Amino acid sequence: MKLTRLFESSESETINSLDQEEFVELAAKHKALLLQADDGAEPFSVEDFAQLAESLSLQHYEYVGGAAPRRLIPVKANVEVFTANEAPPDQLIPFHHELAQVKNPPMYLFFYCDRPSETGGETALIDSTLVYRYVAETFPEFTEKLKTHGARYRRVLPCEDDKESPIGRSFYSCYQVENKTDLEKKLNDIPGLEYQWMPDGCLEVITEPIPAIRMIEQQHNHGIYQWTFHNSVIAAFIGWQDCRNDRMKSVCFGNNEEMDLDVLQSIAEFMEENKVSYKWKKGDIFALNNRLVMHSRNSYTGPRRVYASMFGDVVASGKVKRDGVGQVMHDFSALRVSDPTTFGMWRLDNPEEIVYDAILAGYRRFDSACDYGNEELTGKGIRRAIEEGIVKREELYITTKLWNTYHDEEHVPLALEKCLRDLGLDYVDEFLIHFPISMEYVPIEVKYPPEWTVSHLS
Repeated sequence: MKLTRLFESSESETINSLDQEEFVELAAKHKALLLQADDGAEPFSVEDFAQLAESLSLQHYEYVGGAAPRRLIPVKANVEVFTANEAPPDQLIPFHHELAQVKNPPMYLFFYCDRPSETGGETALIDSTLVYRYVAETFPEFTEKLKTHGARYRRVLPCEDDKESPIGRSFYSCYQVENKTDLEKKLNDIPGLEYQWMPDGCLEVITEPIPAIRMIEQQHNHGIYQWTFHNSVIAAFIGWQDCRNDRMKSVCFGNNEEMDLDVLQSIAEFMEENKVSYKWKKGDIFALNNRLVMHSRNSYTGPRRVYASMFGDVVASGKVKRDGVGQVMHDFSALRVSDPTTFGMWRLDNPEEIVYDAILAGYRRFDSACDYGNEELTGKGIRRAIEEGIVKREELYITTKLWNTYHDEEHVPLALEKCLRDLGLDYVDEFLIHFPISMEYVPIEVKYPPEWTVSHLS
């Protein structure tokens, strides 16, 4: 099959298969992927789509809390495939993270095109980290309020699905219940959520405060550490409009303070100006990292059939993980260090005391290297902090680096072992290539660190 990284290139590459580990790495690094059948082969069918999703062993995700009516598409694979939002074709569906208005949104989102529209109908994408940077730089006070208070969403739900509305999902379908008694029990179990029955039998729901700015730290041992504009604020402001709902009243800060409508409009315009639109072809599959990517739908003409499937995190595969030199990795706990701020050890006068004081001050990520020439003293400071109970080894994230003279395959393990001995550690959390420049090998016993010159060998 062919794979295209949608945010980076229009060029595709051929891959033989896609297993769980490869998919998670691609989704963490590249965020949005396009999968297609090989040239000359039949386009993927909906069954192919469902089987691919099933093969990745992702956690089942129940579609509860969404606004859009959907129909279940029968497939043989043990996954749920729905119609995508079936809002009228003349309506644009604004940018959003899928189900960002609930506490625990899906992690991965898949789309499949069974029939492309005659005109328009593109599924447009935007990098949520790009949106966050724009909002944080342009509207810092607004951003700080979102970080502090989150957002609350207001929606009036009908008792039956309203197919003429992009947010017309009934309260029975939305909350997966069959009667009002069960519905009220489910709503009452959500702290902070408010609801009331309307005279016409509809249900008004105001959600509990939901986080709206999220730091995505790591996904299945892939460090990300990026802030995202992870919410449905703009989707609600632009798109939650029908005979029951007023989009201008659809969202507020988590402390019930009103949001500046001009700020919301500016954010919506930025998204529209910076979106990546892709024209569907029959059999195309999108695989999106829903924590990092927002999507929308352009208006269209002619029939259009696009299906969707959503999932949580991966189901553990039990596969043995190995690092770059083949050593089995037993513990990934350090990858969960919450603060990405890193303390650099380059050219420090008293590294033992400085690293100890840094740990005491709260730093947990440290950048070291063979070339810094101070790893023995750095290691002493780290071990001292551990021995005194200030920190546990698994609470630290230690990086060191491979110097230019050790790039040959046979020399990489020697260089890593030397760094570990100097640091006095059993493992490091990250082993980077210091520079992408290979130099003549210098034996450790001849000169260490080797530095940039090899004149001493002549």
